[in-house]
Amino acid sequence: MTSHSIDAQSRPHFNQLLDRCSSLPPLRTAVICPEEKIALQGALEAREESLIEPILVGDAGRIHAVAEENGMDISGLTIVGSEGEEASAHRGVDLVAGGDADALMKGNIHSDTYLAAVIRKENGLRTTQRTSHCFVMDIPEWPKPIIITDAALNVAPETKHKISITQNALDLAQAIGIASPKAAVLSAVESPNPGIPSSVEAREVAEADWPVGMVDGPFALDNAVSLRAAKLKGIESPVAGDADILIMPSIEAGNILFKGLVYLAGAETAGLVVGAKAPVILTSRADSADARIASCALGVLYANHFSQK
Repeated sequence: MTSHSIDAQSRPHFNQLLDRCSSLPPLRTAVICPEEKIALQGALEAREESLIEPILVGDAGRIHAVAEENGMDISGLTIVGSEGEEASAHRGVDLVAGGDADALMKGNIHSDTYLAAVIRKENGLRTTQRTSHCFVMDIPEWPKPIIITDAALNVAPETKHKISITQNALDLAQAIGIASPKAAVLSAVESPNPGIPSSVEAREVAEADWPVGMVDGPFALDNAVSLRAAKLKGIESPVAGDADILIMPSIEAGNILFKGLVYLAGAETAGLVVGAKAPVILTSRADSADARIASCALGVLYANHFSQK
């Protein structure tokens, strides 16, 4: 097995992501505004793992200054000069849309500005699918990675949007090696209840046409991840107690769940915006080095998945 910077004992699922990337070429990745230590360091760490070939987009003087102040070697890297967050985000999207880059990576830039460029109407990265965000969670002692969506992008998705969000998550699950992923559409109850709109929407999502994978709902969280809990409730479903994907009823629920897992259960997250024409890597200043590297690995695997279609 290849040696990685991510520890195989503490983060086995992330380490497996890196193993799956070992035979794949790095992504030419436009890193937007790497004008701060953590942002630039994240790009260089991913380069060391042979996950990306960074193209640094932003204020060239500030990028060089950050590199020099922190002893970072950026010699040989392409720098595309651009002034300001908005201009840099659009310049990065231009590179991807024009075929000069394969992916985007967020640096020291506000998420709203970054994503606005991704979904711009003219020559952007939109597809017929709704863009959504997935967290892939590496939870201590849990036997497999869990995908949570959407906890960062879609605030209050309607049923049709949840169908797109679910499809995006199924695609990502297949990209990371889950051949027939199981998606549980979550609510507070296990049966549709008109008084709880998310439970009705969950059933509508489950009843959509799903050519790949298995989708079912509504599920309360315990019945989605605990076979014992599902059996106690008499729930018969191949998804019950064995979900790979948790489709959240709202951004609040998703945000609370993933942060609860991180801060109360010691989980780590890798994040990717999916449904666009190219991988959109969305990291934050609070992310650990493992999270940044694993997020880039998701981008590599996602791009490879669609290149095989």
